[in-house]
Amino acid sequence: MTRRTILAGSIGLAAGAATTAPFLLPRYDADCRPPRSRVAILHTADYSEGLARILFDGMRLFNLPLSGKSVLLKPNLVDHIPGAHINTHPTLVAAAVECFKRLGARSVLVAEGPGHQRDTHLVVLQTGLLEQLGRVTTRFIDLNRDCVVKTRLRADYSSLHH
Repeated sequence: MTRRTILAGSIGLAAGAATTAPFLLPRYDADCRPPRSRVAILHTADYSEGLARILFDGMRLFNLPLSGKSVLLKPNLVDHIPGAHINTHPTLVAAAVECFKRLGARSVLVAEGPGHQRDTHLVVLQTGLLEQLGRVTTRFIDLNRDCVVKTRLRADYSSLHH
């Protein structure tokens, strides 16, 4: 075997790898977002009971296909520090639950698993979120403690198998 044969073989191997790699590698980096994001800026003076109406009017602008679908809201709870605005306001979360239900969602759940304060129930209680979720009769799921369920993926963008 000559150096020329080895060089030719190496070039052929590199060319083959370069042309087939895009088809074999995971497509998790594919950007599937629309070219323009749709955004609504809504005005409200405070987190009052009228928030659900304002949010509903804004959500209707997007013509969301929610009929019969399940919605999971993750409000990004961090911790409860009195006077610090570090969590999504509980009234806004409850208003979103109401809106998704009015728009035809089959079910709406709220779930969170804060990494900073591991006692999720304490954070949900102290922030007032538990009271608001009771008002709109929606279940809360603690993502730090809930059971894991294997679910078949609908797309093969990674090497995960369940």
